[in-house]
Amino acid sequence: MAEIYALEGDASTWEEALKVTADELLARGCVRPDFYESCVEREREYPTGLTNACPVAIPHTTKDHVVREAIAVLRLRRPVEFACIEDASLRVRVRYVFNLALCDSSAHLDLIRHLIGSVKDPGFFRRLDDLPLEDLRGFLAGKFFD
Repeated sequence: MAEIYALEGDASTWEEALKVTADELLARGCVRPDFYESCVEREREYPTGLTNACPVAIPHTTKDHVVREAIAVLRLRRPVEFACIEDASLRVRVRYVFNLALCDSSAHLDLIRHLIGSVKDPGFFRRLDDLPLEDLRGFLAGKFFD
């Protein structure tokens, strides 16, 4: 099971939001130094912003850049625009960045499936907004790994 690190912060661009999460994963020894650059390249080619109704981006890259599995979740104080996963010409206002450092390529699909299932619950984002940061990790672990 991947470790979850919950963060709160500000970013003015999607690149800055990725940098915050990648720096946390690097500081925790979860990723290689080139993880951030690889995430940026992948995000440019395959955007991960979901929808405005689901203000989430799920950036990730290949396992070559991962040392041990982890997820850095950034709760942004103000939304940042990411390109939309369905149409890169559209912009999505993202409030939550789930940066995945996973070794198993199917694991990110499972996590995305759990996330999509969770967002159907109208209280999910309210919980993400209202939970103290120290409780966010446990809440997400229960949603994604139980």
